[in-house]
Amino acid sequence: MNVIFSSKFVRILKTLSEEEWKSFELWLKSPWCNTNKNLVQLLEKLEKYYPLFDSEKLTKEKLFRKVLPNGKFSHRRMNNLLSEGYLAAERFLVFQNLSKDQNLQKDLLTKEQQSRYLDDWFFRDVNKEITQLEEKPVKDWEDHLHLLQLHRRIYHHPNQNPRMQPGGTTIVKMDEQIDFIYLLEKATIINEKIFRHRILKHENHGVDSDLKQWQLASEGIEHPAIEFYRKRFAYTPEKMLAQYLALREDFLERYMELNEKEKKVHLLSLLNDTVFLTKSTLLDITESLSLYQLGLETGIILHQGKLTLNTYITIIAASNTKKTFEFTSHFIDTYTRNLDEPYQADAKSWALAHQAYWMGHLMDTLDILLQHEFNWLYFQRITKILLTQVYFDLYLADDSYQFYLFNFFDAFEKWLLREKLHAKFNKKSYLRFVQVCRKLAKSYGDVNFHPAQVQGLLANETNIQASNWLNQKIDQIITFKGS
Repeated sequence: MNVIFSSKFVRILKTLSEEEWKSFELWLKSPWCNTNKNLVQLLEKLEKYYPLFDSEKLTKEKLFRKVLPNGKFSHRRMNNLLSEGYLAAERFLVFQNLSKDQNLQKDLLTKEQQSRYLDDWFFRDVNKEITQLEEKPVKDWEDHLHLLQLHRRIYHHPNQNPRMQPGGTTIVKMDEQIDFIYLLEKATIINEKIFRHRILKHENHGVDSDLKQWQLASEGIEHPAIEFYRKRFAYTPEKMLAQYLALREDFLERYMELNEKEKKVHLLSLLNDTVFLTKSTLLDITESLSLYQLGLETGIILHQGKLTLNTYITIIAASNTKKTFEFTSHFIDTYTRNLDEPYQADAKSWALAHQAYWMGHLMDTLDILLQHEFNWLYFQRITKILLTQVYFDLYLADDSYQFYLFNFFDAFEKWLLREKLHAKFNKKSYLRFVQVCRKLAKSYGDVNFHPAQVQGLLANETNIQASNWLNQKIDQIITFKGS
């Protein structure tokens, strides 16, 4: 098939914003950037297909005749033109990046000044840049790296005066910056290893040894990001909930003291902690909402404008459980489109049903769920959980739903055991949900009701779905039976 869709040149063009497209046009029209006028014509003809480039009319031969109407079509000639366009686009992307990176521009300039023996200009500009960077209240990781490079360039300059100054100020500054760079980057890696070990038990990265070295190297260094890492690395299984809450409070208070990279690392780490503690039944899911709202406001939880399904579902669940229904409605209307398109229909139907359930509209919930055919396995699973919750509440209100509820338990459990696409880890959390629900329903209908047994149903659970809801039902049933 002679469709140009697979061209590397077109692949880059698809990533350009409208503003970048206009800049690329100017780039190609500049003799300094491009000497092949055919590339200007090529881009002009391709613009009508932007941004999808999925038209059946977009073939190499038809495009060739538009760009070179008087030439004889040749695959080789067309491929060479596309390759040249691809190389021009690569150079443009590099230039775009350079034009936005002031540190890199200044770094390249001072290198040139030094290599051309313009020492008075070199020392003037380097010292000015050092002063500006040191005065920044919040430094990016790249700022620390740039400071190291600037001090290093001064120290190793052929002029020995800076190197021989009393007190060795320059080399001390180099030492400080390299410590910051090491501590921040090493802590990020250790943090990731700890998280991986939490979900991938077979991995062993020797974290304990790395951690001891990091802790020793960080002694006496005060920096908000490093302090947060210290608190995180001090987590213990017995005290993790209290340690997490203290770290979260400190993080939210000192958030603006962090650079953009550390904001993202620590926010995502806290969200990972939240998910772990919620699944372990130690934390109410509503506790995560403020962190997710911060992630939405800052765009941290949006990767290239996209939300993951897990994030979407968790935000809906947290908001509805907290009964902030106005926020739920705003979130559904605003962010459903940020999911991958194939999931959007299932996601919106589930989200509206979940909201209806937590607003107490049980029959509306059933109508929404039963009128939509859920195509994706993920939504089929969580829809069955929501149906279980609806039928459970109907049973609590009317004993006549008992037979239907227990039949649904059995059908849900058999479906889970039969479904081969479930990962073992995920399947277990759903099975435990069904099994605990069944025990709770039986206890509710038991003449000899034992509150202590019901209270302990979640005592040793570390991986179960809808733990917050189960806790609410346990408290509801104990209160009802005790009255």
